[in-house]
Amino acid sequence: MPEFITIDEVLAMVPCMTKDNLATMRHNGIGPQFLKPTARTVLYDKKSVLDWLDNSVVDMKRKRQVAAAKKAKKAVAR
Repeated sequence: MPEFITIDEVLAMVPCMTKDNLATMRHNGIGPQFLKPTARTVLYDKKSVLDWLDNSVVDMKRKRQVAAAKKAKKAVAR
């Protein structure tokens, strides 16, 4: 059975996240999946939040490799 958590519990899990940031993410359809059982209630499935955090890890080494490959491909195309 899913474990539902509140906005404040999500904020406690994510350093530097604010209620406004989280609201903007919901509005834009990004960020962790959420449930809205009533007009004023927002809940998150804890596992979905943890999965979202795991998927947001940035591998800078890999990012540099991809950027270098794109740069090399452009240089060859010229």
